[in-house]
Amino acid sequence: MIYIREQPPLIELGSGAVALDSSWLEHCLEEAAFAAGYPEWPAADVARSVTAFLLAQRTPKPFSFEGFTTAVQNVLKGIGYDEVAPHFLQDGMEVRYSLLEVAEDLPPGFELGLFRACGDLCVRLLSSGVVTRICLDDLRPAVKRVLARSHWSPSCEVLANELVEFLRESLCKISTTKPLTFSIR
Repeated sequence: MIYIREQPPLIELGSGAVALDSSWLEHCLEEAAFAAGYPEWPAADVARSVTAFLLAQRTPKPFSFEGFTTAVQNVLKGIGYDEVAPHFLQDGMEVRYSLLEVAEDLPPGFELGLFRACGDLCVRLLSSGVVTRICLDDLRPAVKRVLARSHWSPSCEVLANELVEFLRESLCKISTTKPLTFSIR
């Protein structure tokens, strides 16, 4: 892994790591503040403060989910929002992933490869045990990419329905120990 000081901090998720997204952090901080009773809160400013702190404290190794959560809670306490800190990611982490990214790694026409890659993705996302919400986006563009179609067709509809069914079964099978909310769009 290459360590670039100006790049966003990384958070370990299962067998991989994701870069901290500032808009996602802002959204999570807004949710925590709302849960703590702050309907109006400077989430964007707090997100910038948290990101600056994480950049200053980080090492080349990614933050564990617990380490990331603890660091954010410590920043919240340090800037006077003790009551917001316990609400930050209390229900776990939400992950958004583009199915088009999965499809772009496959040769056109390799439908079975899409199913295998999506199954592997589900395992990877849920292996950390901290993800409780998953949003899988770009279903239509991914299906059109795999089928090498420029326009939506009946064969696209069939593959999309089969993929949605497969993803539902895979996610439900993997997440038997914890509740999981997911969407496929």
